[in-house]
Amino acid sequence: MKRLKQIGTPIKSVRSILLAFIMLLCSNSAWSADTTDIFKGIRKLQESEKTARALDIYKTHLRKVDSTTVTHKLNQLNEFAQSSGDKQLEACVFEMRADYLSVNKGFNPQSTAYYQKAIDFAVANNLAADVGIYKHKMGMYYYTYRRNVEACKYFLQAQDVFRNVGFENVPDISSYLTQEASFYYDLGDYENAMLYLKEGLKYPIALSRIKISTINTIGLIYRNNRKFDQSLPYFNTALQLSKQNNDTAWVAITTGNIGSVYFMQGNYDKALPYISTDYTISLKYGEMGNAAHALLRLAKINLINHNLKLAGIQLNEVEKLVGVVHDGLKLRIEYYGLKAEMTELEGKLAESISYRKNMEQAKDSLQQRNNMAAVERTRLGWEMANHQVLIDQLKTDAELGAVKRNGIIIVLFFLIVISLLIYNQQLLKVKKDKSKLITEKKQVDEELKNAESELLLYTESIRKKNVVIEYFRKEVDRLETKVVNQDEAEHLEKMMQAHIMTDENWDEFKTLFSRVHAGFLIAVKKNFPGLSGTDTRILTLMKLQLSNREMANMLGITTEGIKKAKQRLRKKMGLPLEVDMEHEISKI
Repeated sequence: MKRLKQIGTPIKSVRSILLAFIMLLCSNSAWSADTTDIFKGIRKLQESEKTARALDIYKTHLRKVDSTTVTHKLNQLNEFAQSSGDKQLEACVFEMRADYLSVNKGFNPQSTAYYQKAIDFAVANNLAADVGIYKHKMGMYYYTYRRNVEACKYFLQAQDVFRNVGFENVPDISSYLTQEASFYYDLGDYENAMLYLKEGLKYPIALSRIKISTINTIGLIYRNNRKFDQSLPYFNTALQLSKQNNDTAWVAITTGNIGSVYFMQGNYDKALPYISTDYTISLKYGEMGNAAHALLRLAKINLINHNLKLAGIQLNEVEKLVGVVHDGLKLRIEYYGLKAEMTELEGKLAESISYRKNMEQAKDSLQQRNNMAAVERTRLGWEMANHQVLIDQLKTDAELGAVKRNGIIIVLFFLIVISLLIYNQQLLKVKKDKSKLITEKKQVDEELKNAESELLLYTESIRKKNVVIEYFRKEVDRLETKVVNQDEAEHLEKMMQAHIMTDENWDEFKTLFSRVHAGFLIAVKKNFPGLSGTDTRILTLMKLQLSNREMANMLGITTEGIKKAKQRLRKKMGLPLEVDMEHEISKI
């Protein structure tokens, strides 16, 4: 032990020296790496390629490095840009500094200042396209941190610059257009989103994923507006591009979107293979939100087919997926609704009521969020209108200045040109109006066809609800007779009331009914002004050829009550006994 203790001291000293030497080597190595110019390779490139390559190197190697190293590297790049007179590269260094601070600090005043410096530098050095590009990137910076009104201002300014320069003269213009389309799509402004998406497709798109996303989003807008025949060609095109590029994730997304169209049309057999493929691939590649959407649709199909066991397994899996999705509020609403429907079919009435309560609470939360989004859209609309007024004013001032400088001759020239333009515009308007009428007729025919399908589905759901109501009514009568379980009877009564047509249900039904049988309710009110609201409801249900029992169940009264109501209706309408009342209603 003593010997070991004696030699321990020199050993400890040697270790200290070695450790110090290793640290010195590491320090020298780090210093050497820090002083290496990682942008050296761009010196040999063409001037038009330098900025894009430098930005790529920065994003790959410097975004998450310590601030001292990044500052040193960007200073080196800036010195090279200044010495070579490369103004575009010099402006890009401001963008890199802004991006680094944003990535590592979030929204901050320094990033905002650097983006503004990039804009000012581009203006001062007559870099016309770059002015628009940096205004756009300032907009994206605000958009990333959900400052949408500020983002909108810069996007509008960027678009003005791009138009003046000419879209074809802006490098990678398609990416800027599709990014702005995403901004409007997220806000629910599908009209502006569609304009930017279709404009973006006119120009070359460097990345296949951006092209696929652009085409797919156009399909989504058509689908969300229930223009299914217009959405499917876009989804199919996006699917083919995904397969050509071996992009498995996008294959899943586009396949699921095709399935969603058939699902929304009620064509469940056709939808099933598409949705199943979407779920399998989405799960495999970690697209949890997409997988949850697909699985909810599969569960719905199984509930419709009364395969409760499989639907239950699928809904349990949905609950796990929703837990890891960033914004799963809409998914939760669908999940609670299907759980309520399933537990009701299983006879678990208390659970069903509980799920319905959860669904209503989630709907309230979504409504509050939608209200906030509506307010924001209003603010953005106001901002866009103000921006247009400013542009119009600038144009007016420019035109007045030109008139003053150039005198009467130019005024006369403009009058001639304007006259010709008006004449040509009138000719174009006639052709356009004719084409518009044809298009609108096709749209009206398509909407009527869709409305008829929806009304048939709605009517069928009414008949299905009658089966449930009949069951609840018998169970309530049985329990009240036996007086065995008052709580269970009350639960059944609540469930029965949930299926009876409420004022809210009536408003929804009346809107759908009027789309198919346009003018029916107006004609009834005009020809029979003395009819009550209940009379009108009975007439619409008779128009759909529902039986007395079905009408009684939906309105929460007895079959005998329906018969008496019909007798009163006959008197109010002045129809003799020998006249078939249903036949007369069918002619209205």
